[in-house]
Amino acid sequence: MPTSVERMLRPERAETLDPFRVMSHCPVNPRDTVVDIGCGPGYFTLPLAKYLIYGEVFALDVSDEMIQACQERVNQARLGNVEVVKCEEYEFPVEAGIADGLFISVTLHHPEDRVRFLTAAKEMLKPGGWCFIVEWQKKETESGPPQQVRITTEELRQIAKDSGFKFQSSLNLNSDYFVATLINRR
Repeated sequence: MPTSVERMLRPERAETLDPFRVMSHCPVNPRDTVVDIGCGPGYFTLPLAKYLIYGEVFALDVSDEMIQACQERVNQARLGNVEVVKCEEYEFPVEAGIADGLFISVTLHHPEDRVRFLTAAKEMLKPGGWCFIVEWQKKETESGPPQQVRITTEELRQIAKDSGFKFQSSLNLNSDYFVATLINRR
């Protein structure tokens, strides 16, 4: 039985969640400071760090196992622009207003209080900063979380508004995932 780290890093995952295709929709700039919330084993952390040639990544996760796996992969890739940090579900130990962008991939369906989660995450963002979200489509897919925790784009629009974000755009990546961009209002 593969571990959750192995499952998250399996090559087949790129068939439905290709990091470069996903990032092509993300408003990231090579000079940005980006916080990857729920980084897991670094599935997006590494591609982000490689793209951010003049920027940096803070990779955050609540799981010790994921933090360790991400740190090992960052070290192997010799990436000097990544800081891997353990966080709590609604507490992020990153300086307020430091980030140009937040990258939240298949993580927003986890916290029970999504508005509290995004509001707390927003503290790290500069005014006008972006928040890029990748989430499961709310329909039957081969894998993924149970239907009742999945979020529709309409629900995300409301969560964004309640968290003080402006919902900028969304698009269906494929039959499994959608992406959305939110902008920090303050």
